[in-house]
Amino acid sequence: MTNIHTGPLQRNISRVFPNKTAASVLEIVFLLFLGMIAVAIHSKLRIPMHLPGKQGIIFIALIVTGRGLSRFPFAGSITCIGSAILLLTPWLGFHNPFIAITYILLGGVMDIVFGFTSKFTDKPWILALTCGFSWMFIPLFRLILSFGVTMPMNIFSTGYVYPFLTHLLFGFIGGLLGAGLLSILYLRK
Repeated sequence: MTNIHTGPLQRNISRVFPNKTAASVLEIVFLLFLGMIAVAIHSKLRIPMHLPGKQGIIFIALIVTGRGLSRFPFAGSITCIGSAILLLTPWLGFHNPFIAITYILLGGVMDIVFGFTSKFTDKPWILALTCGFSWMFIPLFRLILSFGVTMPMNIFSTGYVYPFLTHLLFGFIGGLLGAGLLSILYLRK
């Protein structure tokens, strides 16, 4: 089919977004915004319960949901970059100067681990376990930082094993929650 100018008609991927570039840009903006929402929730729910990694339940659930809805293989990194952008602002009350780097690296780790495990299986508990191991990257990175930086890391005030176990547990629960949200969203389609 041709138009009045005798050229081929523009191919539409949807009626709302007439070309692929606009849809990709909008998807990236959505992922960045999802990361910002995750950090905003994290900053509002900071309750001193001495459970390191407890914010991973909501954070990981949102990251997994965004990654599952996106067609980009690096959607976790984009979402964590959105988180890092908001973490750099002073009004949220985060005082750790390395927290933005931590979340950017977390997104890369999640994308690598998800990319590796998604080739083998799509079971929700495997997804949740990979989320738990990915969320354990935060205390690992802080442990490595504590060797080179003379900044107190409050995460290790209860020992070295406890933060790793709680991050694994809360990342696992967040992964299950995210997989459940994805299954609900895919069942409605």
